[in-house]
Amino acid sequence: MKRKLLCLSLIILSACAAPELATPLPSPTLATPTETPTPIVLPTAAPTFAPTPFITAPAPNQAATIPILMYHHLKELPAHASELDLTWTVAPENFRAQMQWLAERGYQTISMTQVVAHLKARKPLPRKPIVISFDDGWREGYAVAFPALKRYNFAGTYYIYTHPLGSAAYLSRAQVKEMAAAGMDIQAHTLTHPHLRTVAPDAAFKEIVDSKTILEKELSQPITSFAYPFGEYNAAVLEMVKRAGFTSAVTINPGYRQRADELFTLHRIRVSYRDSLSDFAARLPGE
Repeated sequence: MKRKLLCLSLIILSACAAPELATPLPSPTLATPTETPTPIVLPTAAPTFAPTPFITAPAPNQAATIPILMYHHLKELPAHASELDLTWTVAPENFRAQMQWLAERGYQTISMTQVVAHLKARKPLPRKPIVISFDDGWREGYAVAFPALKRYNFAGTYYIYTHPLGSAAYLSRAQVKEMAAAGMDIQAHTLTHPHLRTVAPDAAFKEIVDSKTILEKELSQPITSFAYPFGEYNAAVLEMVKRAGFTSAVTINPGYRQRADELFTLHRIRVSYRDSLSDFAARLPGE
């Protein structure tokens, strides 16, 4: 009997014990905060400003630094070439190297209208302005110069005398129009390229004014700058250029310092066949 009571007591105690859980209870989770944390402000460097890309006009009676390059022929010459040819010719390979050199150093081409506006009306110019001019209207100006200028986003200034246009060695009228439409600066250089100081005044004036009229009619745009044939001029010729309605004229006098009171005797830098790239660079300001 005692044995039966003991067994019954053990059964009752087992039933009262807490049952064992098969899986643990999940851990309590924390609520996500609803407030946005205050951002951390880090110190910033002081702002920097690029220098202005423009230059302002010089003070009255002071000169501006505006190089005007002067080219004529662009072709290869034989070993026995004359001194005259060597003076007024540049090899195509050298010309292309010179254009690349200018582009790599940040030069920007400007028109003769911009030159006058800078000197006379004090309009600003790009930081490193340059005019790349070509005299006469030789066909190489289209075949050699025009592609190189377009490659570097340059605009050339072409001083053209009109009588030989369309002949074998010269630009055609269609080429002149194409270049003008592409942004080249077309300007006047007389009808037949005479020695203006030695011809009769009426004939000299006709050479000057008619070249302007013809180009304006063909291109439907103003022609405002003039190049003296052979670089020759005197007081009478200069007055004829003014009377014809031009606002500037270029010489072959060397230099790159231009003045408002010398708008009809602007200086240029001649480039020649024997010039190395170092020679070319040495003629430009600050190079």
